[in-house]
Amino acid sequence: MYRVIENSPRMTDNEARQAYSDDYILIQRESINSLEQSGVVLYVGDDFSELFALQVDLPVAHGVVKEGRNISRRLSLGGLVVGA
Repeated sequence: MYRVIENSPRMTDNEARQAYSDDYILIQRESINSLEQSGVVLYVGDDFSELFALQVDLPVAHGVVKEGRNISRRLSLGGLVVGA
């Protein structure tokens, strides 16, 4: 299930992940530049595949599906990274 976000302001990935922390987020980037980490949130939902299909089926230029903060933490295995 997903919902449309009307009149969403431009926000960074971190702002979007905090605002929609329990959802997957479809963000429309303003450019294809990989260093540009901001855009407009178009849809949020509880199914990654559904939002990814929307990105493909609809004319969402430069669309990216991101995980909300709580989802990415819930799926993380955690742990420490130790350098040699």
